[in-house]
Amino acid sequence: MSATDTLLDVRGLRVDIPTPKGILHAVRGIDFDLKRGETLCLVGESGCGKSLTAMALMGLLPRKALRTADRLEFQGDDILSLPEKAFNRLRGNRMAMIFQEPMTSLNPALTIGQQLVDVHRQHRNVSTKEARERALFLFEKIGVSAPVERLKQYPHELSGGLRQRMMIAMALMCGPQLLLADEPTTALDVTIQAELLRVLRNLQEEFGMGMILITHDLGVVSRMADKVAVMYAGEIVERGHVHQVFNRPSHPYTRGLLECLPIPGRHKHMAHLPSIPGVVPSLIGDLAGCAFRQRCQYAEERCGEADIDWQQLPDGQGYRCILPVSSYGATSEVSR
Repeated sequence: MSATDTLLDVRGLRVDIPTPKGILHAVRGIDFDLKRGETLCLVGESGCGKSLTAMALMGLLPRKALRTADRLEFQGDDILSLPEKAFNRLRGNRMAMIFQEPMTSLNPALTIGQQLVDVHRQHRNVSTKEARERALFLFEKIGVSAPVERLKQYPHELSGGLRQRMMIAMALMCGPQLLLADEPTTALDVTIQAELLRVLRNLQEEFGMGMILITHDLGVVSRMADKVAVMYAGEIVERGHVHQVFNRPSHPYTRGLLECLPIPGRHKHMAHLPSIPGVVPSLIGDLAGCAFRQRCQYAEERCGEADIDWQQLPDGQGYRCILPVSSYGATSEVSR
């Protein structure tokens, strides 16, 4: 793909939040890019900054949070310099988001149809009839039964799986080029999860969207991702193609995550799975060195002395660690 295929170019994205104890450095120098039709998975433990990264891209951060970046461009447009009205025309139109919990994202006082129609007419000069037809078209694409009746229903009248389908339809009403999905299958049973992930992948291929999928489920990552960015303590510690990262984890945190997966033949039935000891450090105040060093079996004294440089491998994979990739071995059991 050429440079013109780049949807999103992010360099040095930071989110700082003031607290009574000092500045919380919630997102620390995030770098990545996304091309048309690609899926980038942001993966990591809860609280590592995945959702805040997505909220920063969408301009939906808490009022006191400060978003800064060296570069934040969507299809060549500088998001940071866009006036509020111009950014509102972009958000929900060319870039859209599926939120983690649809029951708190959908308006309980409005019917599903009214909410979908309002979204479409906010960004498109169309009639109510045309907006309803667009909603019914998307309902067919995402496998919604009795679509006309669904438009008349309120969110509380739908199951969790149907509410999430409504969120997908709402995000796609204006045909966005970029879709952000924040753990869209949380709290759903495994059958519904698989159906929704299949729907998202089919829609992405049909409409040519780029997608950022936020998840802590490495099984989802292996099935959905083209590229993976592993986050820890507010920063990306490893990035690369999904096969590179899963087959040759180059950061000890990535390797620890993969070793926690239950793999037939590697773990005995009912045996305890490995875990990563320790807890995530506080991100308040001045930070230096590797944030993972207190939990890392390979840590050395120099890991806490200064910022850790990014190591770029020849095949495009990169990671943030002082040790060479040969120090870690490989994990190759997980496949797409």
